[in-house]
Amino acid sequence: MAQIHISNLALELDFDYIVRRFFSILPGALSWTTLIGLTVLSFVVPYWIAIFIIVYDVYILIRAIYISVHLVYAYYRQHRMRHIDWIDRCQKITSNLDDYLKQTQQDLNHHSDRVTKQLFNELLLTKHSNVAILPWDQIHHVIILPTYNESLDVLRHSLTSLAATHFPSARLHVVVGFEARAGQAAQQRAAVLTAQFRHQFGSFITTFHPDNLPGEKRVKSANATWAIQAMEEVLQTKNIPVDYVLVSNFDSDTVVGHSYFAYLTYKFITHPDRYRVSYQPLPMYHNNVWDAPSFSRVIATGSTFWQMIESTRPERLVTFSSHSMTLRALREVGYWQTDIISEDSRIFWQCLLHYNGHYRTEPLYTSVSMDAALADSWWQTLINQYKQKRRWAWGIENFPYLMTGFFRNLNIPLHTKLTYTFRTLEGHYSWATTPIIIAGLGWLPIFFGGPQFHSTVLSYSLPYVTRTIMTIAMFGLLVSTTLSLLLLPSRPAHVSRWKYLPMTLQWALFPLIATILSAFPALDAETRLMLGRDLSFNVMQKTRKY
Repeated sequence: MAQIHISNLALELDFDYIVRRFFSILPGALSWTTLIGLTVLSFVVPYWIAIFIIVYDVYILIRAIYISVHLVYAYYRQHRMRHIDWIDRCQKITSNLDDYLKQTQQDLNHHSDRVTKQLFNELLLTKHSNVAILPWDQIHHVIILPTYNESLDVLRHSLTSLAATHFPSARLHVVVGFEARAGQAAQQRAAVLTAQFRHQFGSFITTFHPDNLPGEKRVKSANATWAIQAMEEVLQTKNIPVDYVLVSNFDSDTVVGHSYFAYLTYKFITHPDRYRVSYQPLPMYHNNVWDAPSFSRVIATGSTFWQMIESTRPERLVTFSSHSMTLRALREVGYWQTDIISEDSRIFWQCLLHYNGHYRTEPLYTSVSMDAALADSWWQTLINQYKQKRRWAWGIENFPYLMTGFFRNLNIPLHTKLTYTFRTLEGHYSWATTPIIIAGLGWLPIFFGGPQFHSTVLSYSLPYVTRTIMTIAMFGLLVSTTLSLLLLPSRPAHVSRWKYLPMTLQWALFPLIATILSAFPALDAETRLMLGRDLSFNVMQKTRKY
């Protein structure tokens, strides 16, 4: 009997390994097959590749218009939410929800506003679901700032923004998680921060995550898990119920907006399924945007735009970078896994699998600001930007994890499995291939089609058709340029007014930058996963000019 049990266990382990390896290979194999296939077929059947390129360009045009509409709507919502007093709303709905709904309905009768109407409908949904609205004045927030070698200036900026938020500081509990391997310098930074901020929050602690713990890697998630467990001990001494605690896992350079925790509290206490939701703000990279080089600004702003677009399609939204969730859900899934790099998205997939597909990410139309890539030299900034984008693309490591979980968990609906499988695979596939196809491969039939192809009408029409379609698609770049200027923070005193000119013209470089600093890092990440090569966690240098 024991022998049979061991054999079954071996088969089970072999099955998991086969599934993981297959889905580790699949993304990279698809991308490389596409790129190599298009290159080879441009020599063999240039006529059909030319037709494919035209069809593909039309698809990109339609997609550019589609995402531009979503981007503008996301900006409108973010602009609209900025002017809402969330503390006032929390107080009113907690004291008397029915009176608040009646007043809102009267306001809508006089002036219909799409955002107000949606908030009104969300409250109606909560009321009809018979889920009680939690008392806002009992909600507590834990903020985790894992750090390794960030300077005191960077950490102070983040902590000062937390202290300045429009939310009772007594219900903010901050833990700055240092790495023990950072040595005496980390101890000194912790002492300085403790002396400055220990009386500005309900709780303020610093932790030192030990190096080389069993089963761990040198990654942010290991530090964050160590930090939250230390903070839980503090919460227990204060008798704070776990069901009333939200956890925000922030990058160490994260600067929050004034209304972040008030807005987050409102969304949490009014959500009918509040313990099956993560909350995703809009990540901006504005801390040093005026000093960053053009390619760094374009990549950072492009990442912001993509998150804004995804926020308007919450059924697609996955947690990214700085985000928030309930302590209850975090506990139930076993905290952040301590051996992976992409802990920001992995925690969403952990929850999705644990709760049998019944988990989602709720967008928060408020921003958190972080640092764009900026080093001491132009070349080092370029290298750092490439590594950062590759680390973000390394989120593809979640794909084999997700697929193994889907095969194991028979309680997740098939539709949910197919939807997330397609979206994850298609998203990373497009990330790695689309800029390369548009910028380079689309012209291969012209150069290598041979005399037979060059004698066709299509040979003469392809450049004209492609140029016309791409010119129309530039509408999307016009939208991006306009919104990037509207989202910019105030110009620092040391920056000339002329800086607005390169801030505008930089978007002309988008096709080239997207290829070198977006598609190539994504292809790099997929190739590493395909070959079974690991990626070490790279802490991006954070440089600011004051």
